[in-house]
Amino acid sequence: MLTADPLLTTEQRDIAAALDELCDRMLTADYLTRADREARYPSEVMAALAEAGWAGACVPVDCGGSGASPAELVVVLETLARRSLTVGQAFFSMWLLGSEAIDRLGTAEQRADWLPRIARSGANVAFALTEPGSGSDAAALITRATRDRDDFVLEGQKVFITGAAIADTIITAVRTSSGEGGKQSGITTVMVDPTAPGVEIRKLDKMGIRGLDLCEVFLQGARVPASAVLGEADRGWQGLTPGLALERMYLAALCVGALRGLVEECSAHALTRTSFGRPLASHQLVADKLVEMRVALDTARATVKQVVALVEADHPTAVAAASVAKLHASRAYVSACREAVQVFGGYGFTDEYPVSRHYRDCKYLEIGGGSSEIQKIVIGRSMGFRL
Repeated sequence: MLTADPLLTTEQRDIAAALDELCDRMLTADYLTRADREARYPSEVMAALAEAGWAGACVPVDCGGSGASPAELVVVLETLARRSLTVGQAFFSMWLLGSEAIDRLGTAEQRADWLPRIARSGANVAFALTEPGSGSDAAALITRATRDRDDFVLEGQKVFITGAAIADTIITAVRTSSGEGGKQSGITTVMVDPTAPGVEIRKLDKMGIRGLDLCEVFLQGARVPASAVLGEADRGWQGLTPGLALERMYLAALCVGALRGLVEECSAHALTRTSFGRPLASHQLVADKLVEMRVALDTARATVKQVVALVEADHPTAVAAASVAKLHASRAYVSACREAVQVFGGYGFTDEYPVSRHYRDCKYLEIGGGSSEIQKIVIGRSMGFRL
């Protein structure tokens, strides 16, 4: 396949082949269409992934997982997103993001409790940071946790929380002190039981990635034990920031995978569909769109590979490079989706083909995990600009 990564190692090719075999069996066109139309979580696919050990790829070996490297996890995400951005996003949001935070910040008891559960059965961990009044200024949160003997009592609201309705725990950022040292101080992350009294979860209707819910989380007197604090109290922001490069790198990998699937869909359609007695791909204007999509795919993948190398080397430029990768890859995917609708013509505006699903799904990746505007600020500051 011309769109495959030619530089995968033998082990990485084996990862992609094993996932492709599972996707061939389960992610049929009919299944994906129904999951999208019904806004239904692909629980059967996620259960199969967990049973086959893929949730364990997110978990270190000493906690029952296989301890996949960042490079291997990028291959997992690209391979899954090529077939279904919803499944790829679920792998990232519900397993990878939470396991990384628990492994890095958790106590010995928290690691021993949660990481094996993720590895064995695919326990779902959601992440609640954004609030209605903060948006991209995530550190401006006002949800408060007040100490009451051995507990914290939570009051506030979170919004745009991926997977909260299916989560087994929600890592939640709250304010535990006044933040006199600036808005980034006085923040603590706690692990909240979504079924606890005082926790209410409401799903939001949205235009894309319909199979993975986006929620509001209301905290009204919800109590969590002090043992549920993840990381150091009042220094939660400092605990969150080291994971940003990884998060943005993995989101860029999802863009690459989804873009690859889109290029393959468009190429197959253009080679078989005829117009004026010739295949669409024989028309220069259509061929030009497909070539530009291929260039966008290859360059996006290259930026992700660069970030992987920098992350694995613990290089100080990794954070800015991850922002470059996410900005470029998400923009490339969104642009390609717009052109893909043109390639399919009137059919691209219907749900008969998956192009319309790509068109609805893609925009999320320019917003989630730090909007494109935030990525530009990160990049600009790395260049010495006072932004």
